[in-house]
Amino acid sequence: MQAPVPEDVDYRHTSARPQWASLPAHVHEAVGRLAGSPVHQASPAVTTGFTGAYAGRVRLRDGRQVFAKAAAGTDSAHVHGALAQEARVLAALPHGIPAPELVGHGDSEDWRVLVLGVIEGLLPGHPWTPDEVEAAHAACLRFAEAGTPAPATLDVGTMAGDLDDPRIHSTAQALAEGTFAPPGGMPGWLLERGPQLAGVAAGASRLAGQSLVHGDLRPDNLLVDHSGAAWIVDWNWVVTGPAWLDFTGLLPLMAWQGVDVEVLMARSPLFTGADPEEVDAFLAVIAVYMLSSLDAPPPPGCTPALRQHQRLMARAFLAMLGQRRGWA
Repeated sequence: MQAPVPEDVDYRHTSARPQWASLPAHVHEAVGRLAGSPVHQASPAVTTGFTGAYAGRVRLRDGRQVFAKAAAGTDSAHVHGALAQEARVLAALPHGIPAPELVGHGDSEDWRVLVLGVIEGLLPGHPWTPDEVEAAHAACLRFAEAGTPAPATLDVGTMAGDLDDPRIHSTAQALAEGTFAPPGGMPGWLLERGPQLAGVAAGASRLAGQSLVHGDLRPDNLLVDHSGAAWIVDWNWVVTGPAWLDFTGLLPLMAWQGVDVEVLMARSPLFTGADPEEVDAFLAVIAVYMLSSLDAPPPPGCTPALRQHQRLMARAFLAMLGQRRGWA
């Protein structure tokens, strides 16, 4: 029997977003202009994600529905930039990738507006079911096939470059030196194995690959539609890297809920030829990243649920890595 998702993180309810009626009139007008028809009615804003920017479904006067995102540069600078990046990525994704349709995007005064096609679906992982696991795997396979090699028209960084982060280096150094103070709820072996964890994580600097990588694939960045197919959303962290990387990022929470991920990896074409040490390096570096700044306030514009998510991810990634390395 699968264990339930820990009560401290319900990915269906992690954000605190404004409602459509509270947005400036010029944003309403911009959504209608970009969508090709004025907005007739808006559904409640979604409660997923970790920011306070607007995101929700609206019905247009011509009867169509679209999904709109909007962020003010003054209040949500991070999301403001992320929407521009997502629009750029969606416009350049190769055909066949399970991503939402880009309907339109643009600026309205100091606001950035993004309009997408609607995907009728639900978040997986509450808890992960066998069908949801297969749907997520199939989506990652489709992405890897269509996104390898990465199109030359899409200029993005690398996963190794993204992981060259001062916060990761600082936490890894403390683990290596034995000065890291583990937050509550972490595995008992963390202090003893800290130097080894830091050593394995250092291998992430050598991660390389020619595939497009979503870079932030979590349960709340997936939607499983009524036919059972999974769609990938929120495309603002795209880089290049190994084709197995995105699916690997989902595995620790699956394992946390009792899914036999080693069997899953053994039969998945995504891991054909993959170096187990590189897989462990990715798991380790994400664990180290999630251990960083756990007790700090959330970044501006983000909700407290971000730190709860971070704590759960640290525990899940450490648990999976500990099993693979024989540390647990």
